[in-house]
Amino acid sequence: MMEENMTLVTEFVLTGLTDRPEIQLLLFPIFLVTYVTTMVGNIGLVMLVWMDSHLQTPMYIFLSSLAFADAWSSSSVTPKMLMNFLSQDKSISILECMAQFYFFGASTTAECFLLAVMAYDRYAAICKPLLYPVRMSNRLCSQLVIASYTLGFLHLMIHVGLLFRLTFCRSNLIHHFYCEILPLFKISCIDASLNALENMTLVTEFVLTGLTDRPEIQLVLFPIFLVIYVTTMVGNIGLVVLVWMDSHLHTPMYILLSSLAFADAWTSSSVTPKMLMNFLSQEKSISISECMAQFYFFGVSASTECFLLAVMAYDRYAAICKPLLYPVRMSNRLCIQLVIASYTIGCLYVMIHVGLLFRLTFCRSNIIHHFYCEILPLFKISCTDPSVNAIVLFICALSIQSFSVMTILISYTYVFLAILRIKSETGRRKAFSTCSAHLLSVSLFYGTLLIMYVFPGSGGAKDQDIMYSLFYTIIIPLLNPFIYSLRNKEVLAALRKVIKKIKFLK
Repeated sequence: MMEENMTLVTEFVLTGLTDRPEIQLLLFPIFLVTYVTTMVGNIGLVMLVWMDSHLQTPMYIFLSSLAFADAWSSSSVTPKMLMNFLSQDKSISILECMAQFYFFGASTTAECFLLAVMAYDRYAAICKPLLYPVRMSNRLCSQLVIASYTLGFLHLMIHVGLLFRLTFCRSNLIHHFYCEILPLFKISCIDASLNALENMTLVTEFVLTGLTDRPEIQLVLFPIFLVIYVTTMVGNIGLVVLVWMDSHLHTPMYILLSSLAFADAWTSSSVTPKMLMNFLSQEKSISISECMAQFYFFGVSASTECFLLAVMAYDRYAAICKPLLYPVRMSNRLCIQLVIASYTIGCLYVMIHVGLLFRLTFCRSNIIHHFYCEILPLFKISCTDPSVNAIVLFICALSIQSFSVMTILISYTYVFLAILRIKSETGRRKAFSTCSAHLLSVSLFYGTLLIMYVFPGSGGAKDQDIMYSLFYTIIIPLLNPFIYSLRNKEVLAALRKVIKKIKFLK
């Protein structure tokens, strides 16, 4: 209906370096030799470093990683350009175009991070030579390489997701030799598409139906959820401040605990204030930008929590199964790096979904049958087919939860085997008590997320889905500080110290 008077482009034509056939025939052997030399040089360097144990040091690991990125970058562009030199048909489908841009962009982005890390490596080697083996170990080097490539992948997913919201209905000529993003912007007709929709009413804001549409029940719910929110914030932020103030709690276990508490406070704050406002207001509208922001901040905190719970499981494994190596396997420095990585991946991961959400249009109902901007209800009211979004959501959610759940299961399998080998009952009880709180939190969190995002059809009625959402957005952040703190003697001792200091100051 929207596009019946428009011919949408299904493939592009790359104009290349020149349109003169005689020059193209001259350029072909030059670029073929260049490409072969590039691949032999870079892949040869990767193989050389991999095969020679003397070269397996941070400097050469980074160098081989950079060489691999260069080979990847060249392979994403040059083969297609060589084919076009010899062919009259220089077309490329939209999917091939997006794939070419994605792989080229991912390699160049990874290269940016690798060059920065290599600069730090030279700083550590020249300015701090005695501390170099500590500041830049092979293990840290490998982590930085993996992080560089991961950030490259995730960064480009954002742009590709946003590209999918563009439509192309004018020229299909890309004045370039590969699918570069700026020429794609120039031939996009997204504004023209909006002009074609001028006879339709596009949604600019949504209405959140909330938990109930009965005003008398809303007035009863307001004080209940207000108390829950205040308690959640006091409990979680209080735990963060407590760990920060007491030097005895500056250990990996409590650093991770305070990071989880901060994520819980973030989760609750992204959802509850708007819900409380809607309890007292007749106008329950939320603009599209506010809706996307709410989903983004909630999604970041929830995704981060997945990774933090996995890291906490590994921490318990290292503490119980390898107690003598614990200071090495889980140092404060590594712990902080893992926390930063969890938040960074959480931020970038949700950008993918927000980018894909911008490709959707909303022109039917603007009513979201939920108490916050959740992604699945948005799919239901979209005028654009959300199949791509749903597939990406399923794959990403399944991947992240599979990774984190498997990490937790493997860690706790070793932990339980280690506990069973402890001869004294007191020792077994003490070891298990350090894990019980984490296991309870994991069960509550992952149980609801698996039902909501990996098996969304199993929830049954929409009211049941809302109850699941209510549980992991409001109840779990409320329970976590109590689950982790009430039976923890060190946290309670630190709390007593703070209370005594406050009384003394008075």
